[in-house]
Amino acid sequence: MRFKDVPLKSKLVILIVVGVFLVLAVSMAVIINTVTAQEEMLAYQKSIEMASNYANQFDADMKSNRAVARTLALTMAEYEASDREEVMDILKNILKENPDLIGVYVGYEPDAFDGRDSEYVNAPGHDETGRFVPYCNMINGQMTIDPLVNYDSSDYYQLPETTGKDVLTEPYFYEGVFMVSYDSPIFKDGEFKGTAGVDVPLEYVDEVASEIKTFDTGYAFMVSNTGIFLSHPTQKDWIGKKSLSDFDMEEIRRAASDIQKGIGGNIEIDDPTTGKTVIMFYEPVETGDFAFVLVVPKEEMLAGVTALRNRLLIISAISILFMAALAYMIARSITRPIDEIVEDFKSIAQDAVKGKLDVRAKTDVEIDFREIPTGLNEILKAVIIPIRETIRVTNALAKGELKERVNVDVQGEFRELGDTLDNFSETLNRIIDDSNAVLTAFQNNDFKREILVHGHGDFKLLTDGIEETRMALDLVTAQRREAEKALLDYAMELKRSNKLKEEMERVINNSPVIVFLWKYEEGWPAEFVSENITRLGYEAENFTSKEILYGDIVYPEDKEKMQKELARNVEEGCDVYTSEYRIFTKSGEVRWVDERTFIQRDGKGGIHLQGIILDITEHKKAEEALLQIEEIHKKEIHHRIKNNLQVISTLLYLESGNFTDEKVIEAFKDSQHRVKSMALVHEKLYQSEDMVSVDFADYIKNLADYLFQAYSTGSGKVSLKLDVENIFLGMDTAVPLGIIINELVSNALKHAFSKGEDGKICIQLHREGGNLSGKRENYKNTEDQVAKSEKVYSTGLSSSIQKDKKVEDRLTLLVSDNGKGFPENLDFRNTDSLGLQLVTALVDQINGCIELDTSRGTMFIIVFQELKYKPRV
Repeated sequence: MRFKDVPLKSKLVILIVVGVFLVLAVSMAVIINTVTAQEEMLAYQKSIEMASNYANQFDADMKSNRAVARTLALTMAEYEASDREEVMDILKNILKENPDLIGVYVGYEPDAFDGRDSEYVNAPGHDETGRFVPYCNMINGQMTIDPLVNYDSSDYYQLPETTGKDVLTEPYFYEGVFMVSYDSPIFKDGEFKGTAGVDVPLEYVDEVASEIKTFDTGYAFMVSNTGIFLSHPTQKDWIGKKSLSDFDMEEIRRAASDIQKGIGGNIEIDDPTTGKTVIMFYEPVETGDFAFVLVVPKEEMLAGVTALRNRLLIISAISILFMAALAYMIARSITRPIDEIVEDFKSIAQDAVKGKLDVRAKTDVEIDFREIPTGLNEILKAVIIPIRETIRVTNALAKGELKERVNVDVQGEFRELGDTLDNFSETLNRIIDDSNAVLTAFQNNDFKREILVHGHGDFKLLTDGIEETRMALDLVTAQRREAEKALLDYAMELKRSNKLKEEMERVINNSPVIVFLWKYEEGWPAEFVSENITRLGYEAENFTSKEILYGDIVYPEDKEKMQKELARNVEEGCDVYTSEYRIFTKSGEVRWVDERTFIQRDGKGGIHLQGIILDITEHKKAEEALLQIEEIHKKEIHHRIKNNLQVISTLLYLESGNFTDEKVIEAFKDSQHRVKSMALVHEKLYQSEDMVSVDFADYIKNLADYLFQAYSTGSGKVSLKLDVENIFLGMDTAVPLGIIINELVSNALKHAFSKGEDGKICIQLHREGGNLSGKRENYKNTEDQVAKSEKVYSTGLSSSIQKDKKVEDRLTLLVSDNGKGFPENLDFRNTDSLGLQLVTALVDQINGCIELDTSRGTMFIIVFQELKYKPRV
């Protein structure tokens, strides 16, 4: 049996059921796959976000710990006090304020902290070398300070030194504690001085990670970037000892490779500890070079997805059964009225064959099928009306009535017949009406109205001629209007430009800033000057007329500096720079200005200069006032120090009166003289103009006069010979050098001459290259003696100062007497005399050397360099 012979009711049931089944099956399959895929993706995304959130939390902790080490290194780089106890207190405070740390430390290169390592051998925070390597830690539960160990070989010290960068060490065990270290290098003036670091225990990492639970049995752990376990909720013996690379699983090895590269991801594996199929999500902890790993059982993670899939399958099966029953009911309700309509159609068809076109189908049927008989009746009506109308119009055309038209709405081939009859008269009427409309538009200067109706034959010549005329007139009109618009736009733009120019000139002229535009030529001739140049007493025309060049008003002492600075910036390709210099007003007053210069270059290599200058004279005056106040403060400080030292000297003198022992009195007197020598330095600084350096020639004279008055030389006459250049020394050199002269002259006055004996003491001070030999005849009586002292001088110079090549910075001090001479069996470098011990120590302090010549009398030769310390801020 063929399908077309199957009854309509059966066809509808079969087609509806099969169609609905296919649609529902495909739809449900797509929905189930889409929903389950989305749920699975959401489950994966949720786990990834959870791993990422925990990784970010640990990353924040690690950043905080790294910031402590970096801050400590920067603090030590700027630290100038050189107080070791204070630094150890800083370490203790850092450890107290950061309970997550187990240790804080600094380690310095030998003598890099304060140059005094030899004084701290085996002191707290120091080892047997005396290096400053304090390690403040809580390893034993209480805060202790120990010296760092293995710094000559361990990464925590060596890597920052070799790389010059911050370092995070691999996890390691120290004193039973599993930890990592953050270390930063300490640089001063670009030179490596040591390291600063913190130790972070990893016990809290294990505690936090082990508490993390996901779903029912999921867990988390941490590994280093090399895969070493930092935590595990159950396998505690793996921590610090086992690595991901120890597992013989391709997926875990791939994950370990990603972790080492700092890449996040996930893998599906069988859990080595539980045997379950799990999804392992891993995310990098960037700051610590660690990774956070979240292990989730796949079955638990996708449990919601499986339940949803099952519910959707049940719903789809119920829907198919319901639609099968509904299809049967629909088919039954459709076929019954169709059968009735078919019988009516047969009757109408038989009448139409007989020419009865007025017959109509019954429309009293169910509403859903009512359109079928109604449509049949419309078809019959549409056939009868155009036939009758065509007959009427044909008869009228036959009578010559050309204005007659088809008055009914006909379609299809019936319409073609009516259109043929109406074509000639209607075409002619439309051509005439359209041409009249175009000509009327011409009269109103509207040349956009086009010919819409184009004729054929002779009519085409008429319509094309009118259209060509319209186009020519439209082109001419459009060109005229464009020219008018361009002229109007240019006028408006010119008006706006002039207004903007006026506003800008008003703003500039009312501001304190003066604008110049110069040529890059000799004297800097000005091309433009803002009107507010009147602030300086000039008029803009003075410069634009070349009556005055800008270089004419620059202060002569500043002009050369400006020329060099400008030439340098032009050669270096600089576009803008700033400078400060002085200029003259028209009345001759000198004013300070701050200039911002813009260097403009055109395509031909030409250079123009645009400058903005601001009067900063009052600012400069305020700076000078501050400097004067600072100088007064310095004078007050030196004055008070000098007064205090004089009080100390007086107290020593008064205290010596309480003793009868000559040695004790002599000791008090020596101390009094030393204090006096220091007080004289501060007195000279107070009297100096720059408050920085001392007129040492005048200082030596005053000190020697004081010592000659303080010591009695019996009935003999001891004379003083001074040969001192006009030398100015800083306080750091003047104080120790003054004490040296005090000691040597005091020794000569006390020991060089017998009671009643005449003699001479000579003090010489010259810079390197001075003619010392030509001046020693003042106290050496023969040429042989001068040559010998010159040899001693040369020997002292070569033996101790060879390492310093800046000969022009060296000074030479000679203190001599022609008395009975220094004892031959006494080594002045190794004696119980406090005075000579001070001399040798202070000579080292000023980077000098000392030699003794006893060929005739006693002569101490000291070669040294002035100390150049940076100003303290």
